[in-house]
Amino acid sequence: MKKIKYTIGLFLLFTLTACNDWFEVNPETRVSSDDLYATGDGFRMQVNGMYKNLASESLYARQLTWGFLDVLGQYYIRQNLDNAYQDVNDRLYEKSDVLGTIDLIWSDMYKVIADCNNIIEHVDKASNSIFEFGEPERLKIRGEAFAVRAFVHFDLLRLFAPAPVVNENGTWIPYVTNSESVINNKLTVKQVLENVERDLLEAHASMVAWDSAIIYSDYYNREVIRMWHITERFWKEWDIESEIPEFFGHQRSRMNMASVRALLARLYAYMGEKKKAYDAIEEMIAMGGQWESWGFDDMNWLDPGYGRLLGDVIFNVYNTQAGEINAPFMSAERPLYIRNVPELFPAQNQIDGRFERLLTVLGGNYLSIKSKKGNNDVAYIPLLRKSELYYIKGEYLASVGQVDAAVELLRDIRSARGDISFDDLNTIYDETGYVQAMLTDARKEYIGEGQSFYLFKRLNLPVFDGVQNIDFRNQYVLPVPKSEQVIF
Repeated sequence: MKKIKYTIGLFLLFTLTACNDWFEVNPETRVSSDDLYATGDGFRMQVNGMYKNLASESLYARQLTWGFLDVLGQYYIRQNLDNAYQDVNDRLYEKSDVLGTIDLIWSDMYKVIADCNNIIEHVDKASNSIFEFGEPERLKIRGEAFAVRAFVHFDLLRLFAPAPVVNENGTWIPYVTNSESVINNKLTVKQVLENVERDLLEAHASMVAWDSAIIYSDYYNREVIRMWHITERFWKEWDIESEIPEFFGHQRSRMNMASVRALLARLYAYMGEKKKAYDAIEEMIAMGGQWESWGFDDMNWLDPGYGRLLGDVIFNVYNTQAGEINAPFMSAERPLYIRNVPELFPAQNQIDGRFERLLTVLGGNYLSIKSKKGNNDVAYIPLLRKSELYYIKGEYLASVGQVDAAVELLRDIRSARGDISFDDLNTIYDETGYVQAMLTDARKEYIGEGQSFYLFKRLNLPVFDGVQNIDFRNQYVLPVPKSEQVIF
């Protein structure tokens, strides 16, 4: 039996000093695991660290968004890429520079999973009394750890295993649910997906009564979503002594009931369960939205070169260095020039705000400015947004013959982005036509966000780069590190 071995120290790195922003965790000293989890503050620091690790450069602040993943998605002009990214572009996975990146992605994702497992193991044993808000706080933390564990395993599967539409056979990655030093064999695609679903449902069950993203509104006489601010359920007077309000704020940068249901939709879409995906989205939307609407950003208020499109974000990670990480790739020295922009945005569509306000020109070529240093709120890195849910809803509707309703969702997205040229949409009469139009729009929507590659892989289609289909379908699976060993 093959096994993956983990070397886990008896001591972990954590922050012991307070900070104004709960997202900022800077390891300064070592404390024992038991001592750390003796207080609610210790749990909060570990949760902070879990999210901070997600937002590292090796993961979602670069490689799993606008870096490695968008290179796989054939977004960039090849000749302007450095040697390592040229090899990624060409799917030369066995090159040493590519293997090094892949190994780091693998190991750092399992480190986040280890963070989750440590939190789960300790929070299940913890007394409600150590938390300032008692059981509600304990269960909220528990639910977040289950949700992040599911999120990371799911992305590992999307990287290191074939899509279900291709192959349910073979074993691919382990699903790690404890902090023991020896982990069982890798699982099948189906088994991993079942574990992801189980963890998301467990997260939802833990959060259902206490999620700080949900508040009862007397005005609407129902529970509604309140994503950006602190809810009354966990409200505490602001003062320099407490970071509780900050910890329970910024809910789009935390796992909550809304993002869990959205992730279930993404999961079911990947499994080919279109109706279940549709139902998960409808359930999420029914939770609320009147308080803080799930509407799209009005492109008119975005200054060209400074847009982030955060209004429809359901889940993001946070890294104050995101602009600094991206800066070298915005220069003439290492530019990530986007290929086929005029073809992707023909003249009649260049009113589209995604062209006007989210791209810039350097040396006659186009660059994405979504992660540009100096942007408003550049530290927020979107990982799941409303537009993806619209695409998924549309897939289901088109598959059951409701093509007009599916196309209307595309109109909603394009209209919100400023593109009001709908002539091409008026000639869509079947599911195939919808899927092609969806893929073209998603190509524009996902620039700099890493999701395009997953979309083509899920549907088992060649990558459409704005001009042509590039068929790498036999190379959509990254190689698992040969050592199959993660040390941390």
